[in-house]
Amino acid sequence: METPLPADQYRLLVEHAPTMVWRSGLDAQCDYFNATWLRFTGRTLEQEVGPGWVSGVHPDDVRRCLDTYLSSFERRQPFEMEYRLRRHDGVYRYIFDWGVPFTDDQGRFAGFIGSCVDVHERREMDQAKATFLALAAHELRTPLTSMGMYLEAVRREVGTRGVAGGALTRLGAQLERVSSLVRELEDTGRLDAHMPLVMRKEVLELAEVVQAVVANHRDMDKHRTRGRQRHSFELAIAPGAYPVLGDRQRLEQVLNNLLANALKFSPQGGTLHVSLSRGAKEFELSVADPGIGIPAADLPTLTRRYFRASNVSAENFPGLGLGLSLVKDILDAHGGQVRIQSEQGKGTTVTVLLPEHQREVRP
Repeated sequence: METPLPADQYRLLVEHAPTMVWRSGLDAQCDYFNATWLRFTGRTLEQEVGPGWVSGVHPDDVRRCLDTYLSSFERRQPFEMEYRLRRHDGVYRYIFDWGVPFTDDQGRFAGFIGSCVDVHERREMDQAKATFLALAAHELRTPLTSMGMYLEAVRREVGTRGVAGGALTRLGAQLERVSSLVRELEDTGRLDAHMPLVMRKEVLELAEVVQAVVANHRDMDKHRTRGRQRHSFELAIAPGAYPVLGDRQRLEQVLNNLLANALKFSPQGGTLHVSLSRGAKEFELSVADPGIGIPAADLPTLTRRYFRASNVSAENFPGLGLGLSLVKDILDAHGGQVRIQSEQGKGTTVTVLLPEHQREVRP
């Protein structure tokens, strides 16, 4: 039987923990900071309690920091955020802050408690990685563009029939695959540098976008299997209009990534079901495959960058683990969401939720 630590030992543990610890009461005002926080800021407890700690937050981060904290406090839900906090030497350092609600002895909500760690070096490493990815993508894009032009010139000379035509079609598909990977690296570099994705939004008919992307995949799949169609695509679009405010290329990228995953992780072939319908509050676009599925333990982390499910290997299922993370980032920029349901060995269904564009009604 485990013996709990006495209260005074708990206090010592919190006070001298290597992480910065804070606490707030029912009024959402901070009433405690541990010694590690005070050493970092070089201020006294009296200076930090109440709203005092806010003076150490970088002016550009104050509003976002307070909005995140107060909205989570009101909902009594955990939060996490990064912001810059002034160190005792006047230098602003990025810190990562976790906050969770706690209860009193009667189980009643009593406030929030949080812990913070200095992540400044990690941020600098992320920036260096982002710079490298951006430069690599830039250097690769130029030869890829030239290769595409040469391929088109050869195709015009040879034509599209016969062995040579089929080889050129497959070569074009592989070139597009490499180009897609380069775009993913470039997008990931921007996101790692905490820069927004480039968006050119307009009012679109989502059904038209879906039909065009699925038709393209049908055509590519025929050539990919040398005339023997191993996969089939079933497209179901419920009647009605599907206006969205979005970037056409980005929304095509979302569906292309989902279909590419469905094809890749269904090595035995089968039917891919693509459906578009109107949900309770938004449009629902789903891609379902009969593939290998995803272990339940991996589902919560599938949209993390560079993450790959535990039941796939780089040899059998190559990839960088960027597709679903970019899907989530693109949907975030459109006010949408992604939901994933899967059963290992039975297939996966990915559902994209996108808000309907409300056209202005002029008097």
